Amino acid sequence: MKKQSGQGIIEYALILAMVAGIGLCLYSSNGQGGLAESIRSVFNQTAELLGKESLSVAQSSSEIIERLHDGRFGKLTDLLGDPQQKGQEIEISSDSEKGREIARKLNIQTKDGDGWYVKIHPNGHYVVTYYSAVDNKGTTFDQLKAAYNRNSGYYYNKDGEKNSRYPHTIYVDEGNYDPQGNGKTYFKTTGHVGPSADGTGMSIYPGRW
Repeated sequence: MKKQSGQGIIEYALILAMVAGIGLCLYSSNGQGGLAESIRSVFNQTAELLGKESLSVAQSSSEIIERLHDGRFGKLTDLLGDPQQKGQEIEISSDSEKGREIARKLNIQTKDGDGWYVKIHPNGHYVVTYYSAVDNKGTTFDQLKAAYNRNSGYYYNKDGEKNSRYPHTIYVDEGNYDPQGNGKTYFKTTGHVGPSADGTGMSIYPGRW
């Protein structure tokens, strides 16, 4: 009951802020053409905040994987693409500008030292990979990226055979989904480190290769 009451107070405060914002727009626009756009902006920002407040905070790996699944297949954000559209390969990391925007919209709070990737394959196959420092002997997500940038060959041998291309494995949690959003979640499964889809940095992905 307290949680519902608290959420109601927050929503009421946001609505009051919206009304105040509209009043400010009316006052500052002085009847000029930017009024409609200003009011529309206030409504959009308020709707986004209300939507965020309706989502509980996702903090654990299982919660974050589920939220990133719902973000795409439940259409909670268009930043994760349209499941009906195929043909593009998209990769997003939690520490990228787009990843931070997704986390903000979906109320995701990644633990310090952890990180995640989402990868959308051209056929619509969708994979969420969560990296936990605790499961990897305390090595943080940032430390892993720094180590890869210093010596990528330790993690990825582009000339190696399939079973030796990724000589160093990590542990990850994984959400693996078909184009319709059906799939499974796996915890502390083997993963590997390699180049990002655009070749400019690191990526992590489930599986030995």
